[in-house]
Amino acid sequence: MEIVKSLSVILIVTGSLFYSGVYAQNNDSDYERLLQIPLQYTVLKTTQKIVIDGKDDEKDWDKAPWTQAFTDISTGREINSKQEAKCKMLWDDDFLYVYAKFSEPDLWASITKHDASVFQDNAFEMFIAPDGTTFNYVEFQINAYGTVWDLFMPKPYRDGGMGLTSWDINGLQKAVYLDGTLNNPADKDKSWSIELAVPFSSVQMNGSHHPASGTIWRMNFSRVQWDLDTLNGAYFRQKDKIAGKLFPEHYSVWSPQGIINLHYPERFGYVLFSDTLSTKSFLSPQVEKLKLILWKYYYLQQEFKRKNGKYAARLKQLDKLFPGEKGLTKSKSKIKMCADGRQFLLEILLPESNEIMSVNEEGEVHFEKRKS
Repeated sequence: MEIVKSLSVILIVTGSLFYSGVYAQNNDSDYERLLQIPLQYTVLKTTQKIVIDGKDDEKDWDKAPWTQAFTDISTGREINSKQEAKCKMLWDDDFLYVYAKFSEPDLWASITKHDASVFQDNAFEMFIAPDGTTFNYVEFQINAYGTVWDLFMPKPYRDGGMGLTSWDINGLQKAVYLDGTLNNPADKDKSWSIELAVPFSSVQMNGSHHPASGTIWRMNFSRVQWDLDTLNGAYFRQKDKIAGKLFPEHYSVWSPQGIINLHYPERFGYVLFSDTLSTKSFLSPQVEKLKLILWKYYYLQQEFKRKNGKYAARLKQLDKLFPGEKGLTKSKSKIKMCADGRQFLLEILLPESNEIMSVNEEGEVHFEKRKS
């Protein structure tokens, strides 16, 4: 379907300029990856003092569940088991604790300057959206040296946002543990791990409060991995010998984005702060599918404007672009759209919470209680 191909192009072109991976969706199933319900994780509250040393040797870390092993960022497929990545979390009244571990036969890092482009090394990335919307979120990157790049995103790059690199996670505690030797191709390493204590006071948005039991954030985690060569006892990122360009990096993530772009905050996973663990889902599949239908029309509006120079005035015009929505609830009667050539507002009723969810042309999300 040619329209789906062109839709895929616009999703990539309007993404973050920091991601250099070449990606082209080319069929319905590829597009539908953006319409899969994100993963969820319950964070257990701890009363134990967590020492940030890069190890998970406190007893409460044993109680914290691991995420599933990270999978391919776009397809969700399993990756090479020799490069397994996973993480787990705890929380208390002041901090969110994150522990991530990566299998790695070749420990390598080169960047030592704070707020440099750490993803140009093998790195761990964390994205935090405390208010659960697509604006005002945090990006964090760290490599095996412990070098950090942290920035505040007022809104995604696709919507004209620019990262505020001068912003820092004040009070962050971090440690890296290496099971092997860094930057030594002469031996084989085992793994590296990261432990973080993220102060809630540094990532609160719009006057929000510290999380309480029952609070839900949106988050995602990524491992950035480069193919390496060695020369004269040192590691180098692999290049295409004919074109002379670096091979693109590989991204594996906790909750699949459906696209090689982590700046789609609506694709982040759900994180529930809790006093106890439960095997029950804290998400409503019906509500999540309704949200995804709304996002479908947001993506299609962007494609319609790319092709026609203006936004569609009616939903029927967008249905012609991508009529299929396999696995999604048919709820078009609950969707409303106000639009002219320059702007639009999409709304949908979420019956279980009696909320109206809206998304505008900038991808800004609002939730509002329906008036009785």
